[in-house]
Amino acid sequence: MAKDDFPELDRRRRRRVKKDRRVSRVTRIVFWTLYWGGLVGVGVGFGLMTVLSRGLPPVSGLETYEPSLPTKIFDRHGALITQFQVERRYLRPYSAFPPDLINATVSIEDERFYSHHGVDYEAILRAAWANVKAGRVVQGGSTLTQQLARDLFLTHERTYDRKIREALLAQKIEEAYTKEEILYFYLNQTYYGHNAYGAEAAALVYFDKHVEDLTVEECAVLAGLPRSPGRYSPYVNPEEALTRRNTVLDKMHELGYLPRDRYEAARAAPIKPAPVKRDPDRAPYFTEYVRRTLVRRYGSEQVFRAGLRVYTTLDLRHQALADETMAWGLARLEKNHGKKIARYDPNLKFKKLETGQVRYVRITEATKAVAICDLGGSISGTMDISPAEWSFPFKPSTVIKVGEEIPAKVVGVYPKKEKVLLALEQEPFLQCSMLVMDGPTGDILAMIGGADFNESKFNRSVQAKRQPGSSFKAFLYTAAIDNGFTPADVIMDAPFRIEADGVVWQPHNYSRGTSGPMTIRRAIEQSINIVAARVIDEVGVETVIDYAHRMGVKSELVPVYSLALGSSDVTLLDMVNGFATLANLGVHVEPRSIIRVEDRYGNVLEEFPVQREEVVPENTCTIMTNMLEGVLDRGTAGLVRRFGFRGRGAGKTGTTDGTADTWFIGYVPEGLVAGVWVGRDDHEPLGHTATGETYAVPIWGKFMSQALGERGEAQFELSDDIVSARICEESGLLATSKCTRALTESFLTGTIPTKFCDMHEPTPWEIRDIENSSSSGEVPPPF
Repeated sequence: MAKDDFPELDRRRRRRVKKDRRVSRVTRIVFWTLYWGGLVGVGVGFGLMTVLSRGLPPVSGLETYEPSLPTKIFDRHGALITQFQVERRYLRPYSAFPPDLINATVSIEDERFYSHHGVDYEAILRAAWANVKAGRVVQGGSTLTQQLARDLFLTHERTYDRKIREALLAQKIEEAYTKEEILYFYLNQTYYGHNAYGAEAAALVYFDKHVEDLTVEECAVLAGLPRSPGRYSPYVNPEEALTRRNTVLDKMHELGYLPRDRYEAARAAPIKPAPVKRDPDRAPYFTEYVRRTLVRRYGSEQVFRAGLRVYTTLDLRHQALADETMAWGLARLEKNHGKKIARYDPNLKFKKLETGQVRYVRITEATKAVAICDLGGSISGTMDISPAEWSFPFKPSTVIKVGEEIPAKVVGVYPKKEKVLLALEQEPFLQCSMLVMDGPTGDILAMIGGADFNESKFNRSVQAKRQPGSSFKAFLYTAAIDNGFTPADVIMDAPFRIEADGVVWQPHNYSRGTSGPMTIRRAIEQSINIVAARVIDEVGVETVIDYAHRMGVKSELVPVYSLALGSSDVTLLDMVNGFATLANLGVHVEPRSIIRVEDRYGNVLEEFPVQREEVVPENTCTIMTNMLEGVLDRGTAGLVRRFGFRGRGAGKTGTTDGTADTWFIGYVPEGLVAGVWVGRDDHEPLGHTATGETYAVPIWGKFMSQALGERGEAQFELSDDIVSARICEESGLLATSKCTRALTESFLTGTIPTKFCDMHEPTPWEIRDIENSSSSGEVPPPF
């Protein structure tokens, strides 16, 4: 059979050969392209990984793992007050993490955790295929170790560069640390939502329990959170949280970590998150004062991330009493003297109500969560007083009492539903500050800087400078007694003028009247301004300033004669610290807010010892205390006895011209020194009834009576160098039997008057007695 007999077959054969040749040529091209491309790719990849590896941080830093921890602030007895934090985290050892939490975390985040070496290539391929099919990212291939590497050393940016570095770091971590160590780092580091970093913080936030006390279903909730804390939060999305938890339980059961009986019981259980808890700062003005001090010494980074333990001078019991007393005092003053709170109206109509309005309401019912209030006119309102909504530093039971009238703000009006929503009034007409100090140490035991920290963080106890009024007279008379004056010296209360540098100053008394001659004791008890002006004219302005500064007033004082009446601005801390020097019998103690600072391991970084210095003679302070006792017994603070205070106390009221500021600073034999200021931020007058006695004294008296309890029976002690004699209050000389206003007065040795009253003639035997006592050096007998 000849070749030409099958021409068609030959053509087909030739075409096939040509085709085979073309395929062979393409195959060779593809092969060599892939070959050389692969070599180049491997080279580039190797080079890229080499370059990226050189810039990786050393994983050996994990050996000194110190994540951000909150700084804890404790009171003087070791009770936690608050925390300064960027991340809420509490380090726990690996042994504290329950097996269920570890198994749940491994099951949902990295099921081959115990078999891979940092990177799970199977998981990466599976995730890539799932994402391609879904058309979006539905799975991640990162292992627990990769997540740890990212959180500790890298950022969360989505780039190939970061993913490669993450994988390289994960492999280095796996080479350097055991699986248990990696889990320890992960469970202390990862974010679980609601500012909870680490499993311990998450357990406290979501279930109000320590991590070792979690049930298996609670462990599953936590394990499901890191993927998307906001989405799977039981507070934000309860249904998605339940679905996610069950997914974790399913995976645990599938991998053999959870037997069927436990699995079914856990899956049937509902999620019961703990009620949302705010971290209440029980002394916000004080802790902010401490925070500023710490930042100045250590810097913000240390204060908010280093996990310091700061032991302060605060006494939470005294702080709670101060908060409750101040709330009571302001409510009382608002009710009696306020200008913006509407009175209870028995004929109230819905049309008169509007959001933001503040009015008095009557409590008719009260539970732990809700108070039912009568607004008048058969209109009822509800007030949410649950822990989640209550923002005040005192307990609701302090002011929410059935039958009581309280100021409330209208936050919602719904006439069709006959429904009114209320909130406790948080914008008081008055402002206030209060400072309580332990005299012997200078320790600040309680601090209130305003009516509501949430409304105003301005600390009026240390930042506000206001005129102290007559409370400043304590420094004036200390200087006078120490420079030869006695309580029995008689000064004329009559119109008086001082001219200095071409300026004429003519002081007047609060009453606008005068009383004629009076002793210094009576002048300080009744707060007579003209007598104080005459005394500073005798003692000298600069002398008074010197004594005030030595005793603890740090504010700059203007050298003018009106300083005697408290015309120069000072802080409440200035005044309390100055009075503490009197309470300490002349020993000035620097105010102290911090006792010591420790690092996260308990090592002491710094201690703050008590700083004492004797600045005024003891006898002078004893005489001053004796006179200031009279302010409470017979003077401008006599109202204190109506508010529960029965013990001995010494202090001074202050009211500025125009009644913009009211003060009372006082101390007791037990060592407590406390100051109260009430006024307005805009310096507007408080009204003609506003004085230190009516505004500040009741708060001081109620606080001090509760703070002392049964201890308020101590007496101020007189030193051996203090002697007493009966004098005539009109003349200031030794009293005779004919003196109608006589009293026993205290004197420094050698300063007792040597003459009988020249206004009430002594009898012959009285003259004889004084002559005999003068020759023997004895104190004349009283009459």
